[in-house]
Amino acid sequence: MPTDNDEANLPPLQQLAIEWLVRLRTHELTETETREFADWLSHDLSHAHAFANAEDLFDIMTQAVQLKTEASKPNPNSVSEIAVTAVIPPPKKLRAYRWLSVPLALAAAWLFAVTLVLPEQASLWDVYLGDYHTGTGEQRTIQLADGSRLLLNTDAAVSVDYQDDKRQITLHHGQAQFTVAGDKVRPFMVSAGELQVRALGTVFEVYKKASGDINVSVQEHAVATSLSDSGNVLQKPPMLVQQGQQLLYAHGSGTLNSPETTNSEVTGAWRQRRVIVKDRPLAELVAEIERYRPGRIFLGGAELSRLRVTGLFSLADPEASLAKVRKILGLKETRLGPLWVLLHR
Repeated sequence: MPTDNDEANLPPLQQLAIEWLVRLRTHELTETETREFADWLSHDLSHAHAFANAEDLFDIMTQAVQLKTEASKPNPNSVSEIAVTAVIPPPKKLRAYRWLSVPLALAAAWLFAVTLVLPEQASLWDVYLGDYHTGTGEQRTIQLADGSRLLLNTDAAVSVDYQDDKRQITLHHGQAQFTVAGDKVRPFMVSAGELQVRALGTVFEVYKKASGDINVSVQEHAVATSLSDSGNVLQKPPMLVQQGQQLLYAHGSGTLNSPETTNSEVTGAWRQRRVIVKDRPLAELVAEIERYRPGRIFLGGAELSRLRVTGLFSLADPEASLAKVRKILGLKETRLGPLWVLLHR
């Protein structure tokens, strides 16, 4: 049986690896902390081995957690169900805290395992609330009752509320393209965080990032965007975004900047399950690839993050894209269990 001195008996390097694992999974690291972790991990191969050993302590949990998503019914107001099966013994770290009851320890272990499996942006609460959702790497087309169509990108969740006087969509997280059927009586509205988007035409996209930042781009006609607080519109008059433009909103800024012209080939590449980058930082490309695979991808230091990349990469096969990145930039990789990848020199 583990004793209270178990942790003290661990080698210092292993203790530090466990501390990093806990920090990474229990709160969102700042940019500085992320760089510190990447530098520590790539400093010596023994660090990577220690971290892999720490992750192995929880490996059985990640293998036990299975998320089974039942396809949503055609009714736009139906709520999808998600079945979660987990048979997880509490890890040694949790057993050490004797004040934890057995049920609480099991619940804590289950939650920890889920955070290892689910992509960083995913929210189980959003999935339960949403009428339609997608898993990591999945794209899904939804035909609504009025003839409108939604294309959900990876790890997205939306709710649909059709009433007599309006058609309201809530984008909880992720990215979606909306192809809107005409209806003079009921405007088509999309809420994403602090932003309210009203369709003035046919086709547009909204992307709510994990950070809360929101991108709106228009493929056909136009949309009117405004800031809102609990449904109360704060932006008057609304900001128009025309075909071929995009609007970038920074979470919490309280200000809508003027739209900018965008390259539709680049912004719309995700619909062909591709990403196109032209002289962009490696960190930006890695963040995009990471959305389409479980786990995390780390860069070994700030120098790597700033490397510039140009090319077309497959999102249907993120592992092949990682291999392509390594070949282009002459990088190596270290696998830390089934979910974590470190790119380094």
